Amino acid sequence: MIIPSVLGSTLPEHILRLLQPGPKLNLGVAVEFAWCLHYIICSQVDNTLLISHGGLSTLGLLLLDMAGAVQRTEDTGLELLACPVLRCLSNLLTEAAMEVVGGQNQLEDERVVAALFILLQFFLQKQPSLLPEGLWLLNNLTANSPSFCTSLLSMDLIEPLLQLLPVSNVVSILVLTVLCNVAEKGPAYCQRLWPGPLLSCLIGTLAFPDIEVVGQSLELLQLLFLYQPEAAKDFLQQSGLQVLERHQEEAQLQDRVHALQQTALHQ
Repeated sequence: MIIPSVLGSTLPEHILRLLQPGPKLNLGVAVEFAWCLHYIICSQVDNTLLISHGGLSTLGLLLLDMAGAVQRTEDTGLELLACPVLRCLSNLLTEAAMEVVGGQNQLEDERVVAALFILLQFFLQKQPSLLPEGLWLLNNLTANSPSFCTSLLSMDLIEPLLQLLPVSNVVSILVLTVLCNVAEKGPAYCQRLWPGPLLSCLIGTLAFPDIEVVGQSLELLQLLFLYQPEAAKDFLQQSGLQVLERHQEEAQLQDRVHALQQTALHQ
């Protein structure tokens, strides 16, 4: 009952205005209003209204501003603002068709991706618990958008992404999911993913004890072999089949392991 009334008022416009980056931005006020916006978005009452008011554009600019701030100083307190802003962007992108978002030109591909990686490096050093928030946004950016996937590749951000794999199982799954988003865009994308450190990293993640991490690794390898057969040959040369054999008896992985073995052997 409350949120439709809020959305029917001028309050959302005022909230977005107070979240616009600039010298008048007050961090404490911005944190409170960003969480407020997050709860409004999570209600899923009318997120298209927020997008039409420039919600994605405002939040995208705020993301760029935060990335600039963490580069200038280490003790910014912006991690308090980062969490609700990342969640707001992620949830709005889940609802908005990427072609509509692109059509409205509310997000600049390369700038947003570059800013997000600056924040990911900051989180890695200062606040690792926020890494999943940033990676979930990256997942939503790349899921349906070839242009965001192209930005990842053209800015050489695959290696920095792979460096996050050892952080935790949750982070590993999200990193692998983002890479699957890139790989499923087709041969041209897989050609740019390989050669490089990706294959050896994936052979490493196949040795992880977590079944979800291994399962996501299998999915990525299947896409890679499908679109880049040379990668399958390299996998065999790096004793990949022996690593796969460890999971042959695991019920949740058996079918995918067998499928990948067949793909690798018949490319």
